[in-house]
Amino acid sequence: MKRLAQTVLFVALLASLTLALPDEAHAQGTVNFDIDPETTGNSADTLGTVENCYEVICPSAECDWNGSSSFDDVSDYVIDVVVSGDTEAPTDYYASLNYDETKVHVADPGTDTLIKMGGAKDLSEGPLPDSDGTFAAGAMYLMGGPGTAGSGTIARVGLDIGASGVVTFSLNAPPDTAYVSDLGTHAVTRGTGMLAINEACSDAVGGTAELPDVSGSAGRNYGALAGLAAAALAALAAGGWYARRRWLR
Repeated sequence: MKRLAQTVLFVALLASLTLALPDEAHAQGTVNFDIDPETTGNSADTLGTVENCYEVICPSAECDWNGSSSFDDVSDYVIDVVVSGDTEAPTDYYASLNYDETKVHVADPGTDTLIKMGGAKDLSEGPLPDSDGTFAAGAMYLMGGPGTAGSGTIARVGLDIGASGVVTFSLNAPPDTAYVSDLGTHAVTRGTGMLAINEACSDAVGGTAELPDVSGSAGRNYGALAGLAAAALAALAAGGWYARRRWLR
């Protein structure tokens, strides 16, 4: 009887602690993903000025494309996928980048998807070049880590340029774009950026941020906690019923 009472008390304590736990969405802040078409001043933990649109002349000191040839599967220019906000040291991330494949492809040697996560497993789409209009960058620590905390570049993307024009870059919604730290999966916002190749930037520039996406793992974890609490309460009720039955006997 004493052992039963101790078990019931333990289950009740577990239930109360579970119900008191906060939703994971409140455990960490929002990370802002953006596209920077001009990478000066950027590193794993520093950010220069994030440009909404940047005009580049090719060929020039910053662009290797000769201005007339088609794709040659070698990067001519680089842009950055950058993060800011609650940028705790990452344990894994994903960034699904959309681009105009008629004007640029993603290529080596300019692409580096481990800038913030040295030694991590590279989960990026490959092999390069990528020419289908969407490039999925990502990395995860199987051991070691975490990565470098702070606002900065999370992926550098090398562009093989094949035509002049204005290219708009955007990021897909979670879970295709995500940031995870030891605190859990962060809510994210996503911005856009534009690269004007041998042309002027238009008036409609990028940088539009969206509302945080919080419907992913936070909701799933909350459901799991609720399920655990329900199971604990059910066990408590069963224990009480069993104790009453023994007492009446």
